[in-house]
Amino acid sequence: MYVQDFMHTTVTTVTPDTLVRTAYQVMRDTQIRHLPVVTDEGTLVGIITDRDIRRAAASDVPHLAEHELLSLLEQLRVRDIMTPEVVTVGGTTPLREAEQMLLQKKFGCLPVVHANHTLAGIITVTDLLRASIDQYEAGRLMRVRSMMQTPIITVTPEMSLAEVQRLMRDNHIRHIPVVSGPGYQRLVGMITDRDIREAALSPATTLTRGEIAYQMETTSVKTCMTQEVVCIGPEAEMVQAARLLVQRRIGCLPVVDHATLVGVVTEMDCLRAFLQTASDA
Repeated sequence: MYVQDFMHTTVTTVTPDTLVRTAYQVMRDTQIRHLPVVTDEGTLVGIITDRDIRRAAASDVPHLAEHELLSLLEQLRVRDIMTPEVVTVGGTTPLREAEQMLLQKKFGCLPVVHANHTLAGIITVTDLLRASIDQYEAGRLMRVRSMMQTPIITVTPEMSLAEVQRLMRDNHIRHIPVVSGPGYQRLVGMITDRDIREAALSPATTLTRGEIAYQMETTSVKTCMTQEVVCIGPEAEMVQAARLLVQRRIGCLPVVDHATLVGVVTEMDCLRAFLQTASDA
């Protein structure tokens, strides 16, 4: 199987001269985190991610509201903050090679280019996971418990959004289980970086930066966390976890055993497990 069999050929892109504010709005409107940067001729010259944008605008101000972030981005162009040296694949690159590249580099996607370096498409972790599910052989069993992440970073419903934001930034994660009860082991919700961004959207656009920071410090997790959480048990098969992630379009699954949170499993964990079973075959 090759990249061209699973890649997206209709790709949302920006140019080097696009305003970063515009690129950020495109990401929000289309709910994507990566935008290839191309010239008018379609040549790939870089890539920009949501993390690039927030780092550029808010590296010293971690609690910006959306309107303040957009204001700071008003003068920046994509070329100012994009990554110009892009790791790419071709349409005839084997899927396993693309999977290994994503895991090694910890990327969320790979642009696909023609021989002349014009953009042909894009392939994401989710695309590769879907391909791995299609090729999965039922006889190769791997349980969730053998690939889940533990120990786990968690938060409580009473913690502030500012605390959660710092945890995500310091640990380079986008999803955190919310726990409560004795020993803080009972899963009661899930909070993501998107939840926090949406919570920061304020109609009161006259708020000062200090007022926004205060709002983030005094708003609790329970006000914006997802309470009906999709989860999985440790004895479930790896392929079940992968299907849930793809079908529900989520990046992380809490692993729960007898109402106790015991781990989390991500798209990357599943992809790594699929590669392991393929190499062991």
